[in-house]
Amino acid sequence: MEKELIAQFKAQLEDRRNILVGQLQSIGSRTDGEAIDFEAKFPDYGDSMEDNATEVADYTKNLSLERDLEKELHDVESALKKIADGSYGICVHCNKEIELERLKIRPASSSCVECKKKLKNQV
Repeated sequence: MEKELIAQFKAQLEDRRNILVGQLQSIGSRTDGEAIDFEAKFPDYGDSMEDNATEVADYTKNLSLERDLEKELHDVESALKKIADGSYGICVHCNKEIELERLKIRPASSSCVECKKKLKNQV
């Protein structure tokens, strides 16, 4: 893969990392010693039963959101490490190049379309 293209993907991944960290920090705080481990904050809206129910609902929503954002952040960090070690764009399953169109859509992809379909039992 061309160096210019890799540099573009790296910039996109770094931008996405910053966005994800910002989103995670808005709903929680980073756990000490863990790079990609955040803990959702329990909101405090007041003492009424309605406030308590809303707090629980929002906390539950934030826990789910936290897991999704952490997973994506992990994928982004893994892709950045692969750029650093020269293995970016190679499928982790078959060791073939990941399709350029796939990387353009999702720069953090770690598998080619064929392997991803196999993993999802779509073939």
